[in-house]
Amino acid sequence: MSEKKILMVVPPQGFNDQQYETCRRSWEGRGHKVSVASLGRGGARGEGGTAIWVDTALKDVKSYDYDAIVFLGGEGARLLFDDETARKLAKDAKYKVLGASDGGVVLLALAGALEGKKVTGSPESVSWLSKGGAIYVGDLIQIDDKCWRSHSLAASSPRSLSAIVA
Repeated sequence: MSEKKILMVVPPQGFNDQQYETCRRSWEGRGHKVSVASLGRGGARGEGGTAIWVDTALKDVKSYDYDAIVFLGGEGARLLFDDETARKLAKDAKYKVLGASDGGVVLLALAGALEGKKVTGSPESVSWLSKGGAIYVGDLIQIDDKCWRSHSLAASSPRSLSAIVA
């Protein structure tokens, strides 16, 4: 198995700790290199208090440097909705392996990265997803071409998580 480079995009505060820990542990355990990006370089804090290091500011990310880009959810994901650099990255990455959970799915829709794609998300996100041209199916996990979305990565098995870097 060749090493993949995966970028996890998190809000500076309020990301889903369990999603972050589950994904990072799973991917690094498979030999992949995981980097973290947010609005700024430095620290970020999850909803449950987990403090993590952010390797790169979104404005410095080049999508072609990564094999997969994943936008994590959590209450803080809303901080990324109106950020032009986050939207641009999501749109630039729509032809790559692209993943999102919870609020990250809404960000992809706002960026136009889900047009014509089958998606899932929380019931509260349906109108946002539809406005972004996505087709809401409501399953726990939805994979459409190279785009992967989930209600909650914590509810997904590590085997499901590997789909994003297959």
